[in-house]
Amino acid sequence: MGRRKILVVVCSAIVAAWATGGCRYGDEELPPPPKNMPTQVIDNFTLTEMDGEYVSWRLKAERADIYDYANEAKIFVVHVDFYEEGTYSSTLTSREGTIDMLRHNMRAHGDVVLVSRKDGAVLKTEELNWDADASRIYSDAYCTLERGRSIIRGQGFRATPGLESFSTHELDADILDKEMRGLGAGRKWGAEAGTGEKPGEGPK
Repeated sequence: MGRRKILVVVCSAIVAAWATGGCRYGDEELPPPPKNMPTQVIDNFTLTEMDGEYVSWRLKAERADIYDYANEAKIFVVHVDFYEEGTYSSTLTSREGTIDMLRHNMRAHGDVVLVSRKDGAVLKTEELNWDADASRIYSDAYCTLERGRSIIRGQGFRATPGLESFSTHELDADILDKEMRGLGAGRKWGAEAGTGEKPGEGPK
């Protein structure tokens, strides 16, 4: 995409830390942790992604388990604020999640709720993925989108973080508010962009 992204990690407390290549105790070098053990465990974890001069998203978690050898972080009690060109657009919360520290993609799971700042629309699901390159959220999981008194229920979805654009395979819908009409409920994946791609797929 040609965009420069910078990740900044801030923590208030490091509970445990291991050097990737092992650490030293006196004159003795200790072995690295087992593969199923994190190299760092961090309390009050904060991560901010920059897209050029703008904040793309800012994440806070009660705890993060860092696995340096997998370039992955597992996060717990998650709160994410999304921004579009520096303007706050929505907030996501979930019980847990995973961050790809190289590609900057993220997966949230467990009681996932995304609330749009623009009109208060609420997306609820059990799993949600963030595609950093496409700046889109997507999932194959069941979801509900509530906007005013209208509700769309679908299996899987693709959307912008602020929920301005939303498409799903519609299972059921109660359309009461006119602003809900014209959303991508029941369209084929990618119809709003004319791509025909499924969530998570890149260009062929």
